[in-house]
Order: sequence, then structure tokens, then C-alpha cells
Amino acid sequence: MSQDQVKRRIKYYEDNMTKVQHIAAYVIFAILIGAIFYIYYHSVIAAVIGGVILGVFQEKNYAGSVMRKRQNNLRLQFKEFLDIISISISGGSGQTMENAIRGSIRELKMMFNEDSDIVREISLIVSDFDHANIPMTQGFQELGERSDVDDITSFATIYKTIEGKSSDFGYIVSQTRDIIKDKVEITQEIETSISSAKSEAYMMLVLPLVLIVLMTSMGSGFLDSMYSGIAGRGSATFGLVCTLASYVIATRATEIQV
Repeated sequence: MSQDQVKRRIKYYEDNMTKVQHIAAYVIFAILIGAIFYIYYHSVIAAVIGGVILGVFQEKNYAGSVMRKRQNNLRLQFKEFLDIISISISGGSGQTMENAIRGSIRELKMMFNEDSDIVREISLIVSDFDHANIPMTQGFQELGERSDVDDITSFATIYKTIEGKSSDFGYIVSQTRDIIKDKVEITQEIETSISSAKSEAYMMLVLPLVLIVLMTSMGSGFLDSMYSGIAGRGSATFGLVCTLASYVIATRATEIQV
């Protein structure tokens, strides 16, 4: 990891996607949405307009999901970090908190890749402490603010409150780790329990589109009325609205915060 990568202070509650990633995501969503519009309307103009306009909103939703996923990954990585320092400073090893944090970087690199968020952030905290004499408590507080992860914020507050004031620091860190671990496990259990329902919801969204494509490709003219006349266009619009609304509901229903 280069020094420039280490010094990056990312605000995890903001969009950190590159322009290329934004453009690529927008193009993909515009094409997919345009294809859905074409299935319902058999109109290139409607497909282009629908894809161009709704692609903007879907790309923003995707960027938000990427941001939340990165925050969640940082939360999981931070739990592993707490496991490491808890073991280091407990059991009568006599190791200080600063040395435990400094030593955790090596194990974190083994557990995650060298460019992972947790390795960069802990390296940044240690570098500030070693070279700029910035207290590690301040580093964790700043990380809590930039990450907008309540578990990190809670740890930073506890660390600042009890630093140098308690001989049971290892026990307190261990208890903090257990609380965060339980929270993460509950979240994972909930996500697992709804994963099958989420898959079923997406299958139900795709099925009507597949049926329309199959019926129109058979050449029987059974759906010709849907592509002409006020009643047909109204039915197509109603089906399209139901499809888009179902997607929004299915997406929102699976966003879990514990």
C-alpha cells in the first residue's frame, strides 16, 4: 500500500465511486430499463426516454447501496480488529493499547487484503500517532465521524473515556467487542432469513417480462391489442407501473438497519 493510499481520509457516508463507475452503472441501468419499456410498449422512443430518465434515479440508488455495503464491510472488519486487540491486551500479556493497535495491522493484512479499508484506517491512526503525536483516541473519533458507523463511534467514546483511568481496559474492550459481535450476528441472521424471499421477489418481477416476450415472439398476435389503442396502452402502462413499484418495494423492504 502506497503512502498516498494510507493518507486517504475517506468519508464513508459519501459517494466514493469514480466517474467511470458512475457512467458504467448508468449505461447498464439505462439499457435494462429501456429494455423493460420496450417490452411493454414496443417503442424505441419510449425505451430511450424511459431508460435515459429512470437510469439516473436507479444509478443514484445503486451508488447508495454501494456506500452502505462499504460501511457494512468496514463494520465487519472493525469487529475482527477488536478481536485482535482484545486478545493482545488480555490474559496478562501486559501489552499497551497503542502497541496492540500497532501490532494488529500485520494480522489484519493477513485476514484482509493490504488495500482493505480497515488496514488503511488503522495504519492512518498509527501513522498519525507515531509521526504527528496525534492521540489514537482522536484518530478513532475522527474515523467514527468519517465512517458514520455507530459501532466505531461507540468504541471511540469508550476508548477516550477510560484511557489511563481503568486497569480493566482489556475486559472493557472485550465486552465492547462482544456487543458489536452480537449486533453483527443478528444482522447477518436477519439478512439470511430474507435472502430467499428477496430472490423470490426478483423472480416474480422477471416472470411477467419473460411471459410477455414469449407470447409476442410466438407470433400469435395475442398481445397485439396491448400495443395499440388507448385501452392497450393503458394496460401496458399499468403493467409497467406495477413492475417498477414492485421493484422499489422489494428493494426497500430488504434494507435492514439494526
